[in-house]
Amino acid sequence: MKKITIIILAAVVFISACQKKDIAGFHGAPNIYFNVNSTDSVLYTFALHPERLKDTVWVPVRISGDRVDKDRVFSVKVVDSATTAVVKKHYEPLKDQYTLTANNGYGSVPVILYNNDTMLFKQSFVLKLQIVPTADFNADIAEQTSTRVVFSNRLEKPIWWDKCPGGSYSIVKYQLFRLSATTEDVPVGSFSQPIWIYYTAKLQSLLTSPATWIANNPDKGYVLKDRPDGNKDFYQAQSPDKTFLYKKDNSSGNFYFMDENNQQVK
Repeated sequence: MKKITIIILAAVVFISACQKKDIAGFHGAPNIYFNVNSTDSVLYTFALHPERLKDTVWVPVRISGDRVDKDRVFSVKVVDSATTAVVKKHYEPLKDQYTLTANNGYGSVPVILYNNDTMLFKQSFVLKLQIVPTADFNADIAEQTSTRVVFSNRLEKPIWWDKCPGGSYSIVKYQLFRLSATTEDVPVGSFSQPIWIYYTAKLQSLLTSPATWIANNPDKGYVLKDRPDGNKDFYQAQSPDKTFLYKKDNSSGNFYFMDENNQQVK
């Protein structure tokens, strides 16, 4: 009986030690990390918002450890060796520190991107971010202390394109589809055909007569302006440097939007 009692006491001491170790680990130095899968990047395209000259991407962060009832600060730097974006040309310089508000376990880093470079239509740019330690937070979760913001002004072909609106794909056609259909999420279910017809008809109305479309959608703020060469520019009034070419086909006398490959959008 005495032997059994000793074994039980030893087990209690062991369990107590484990519990103290766990508690100590939980209350250890706080860490902050990017709340993004380590294999993923934060993706953004201005093609979804062609009227914007700049936009903010919110990169999420999270802490490990206790929440506290005071504001704390964390810091992020750009990894120049893994970054193709150019500061002040493609993005606004990062701040020295960011604030995690009191009693909060989540936050974000505002990354302000610029839509000024025409190369964004041709390629994606990368901005690699790295969390660095501060007096308030360690950066010990190595696999999640860095992430990438990948951005461009390009649109990739969506999975539903062949259903609606169908036909050949181009970035320009997709931009015009989004503008006219006011959506970027088309259902692909077996009962979705009426929606496909509706969205396709809205695109065709813009392609056929942008002047009529402008008159029917004054809130969009678009303009159709004659060019000296007899063609026309279609653009958002606040972004006159970002135009869609509406070109006359001399053989038929009809006008067509021209895509990034100098092909007629039909």
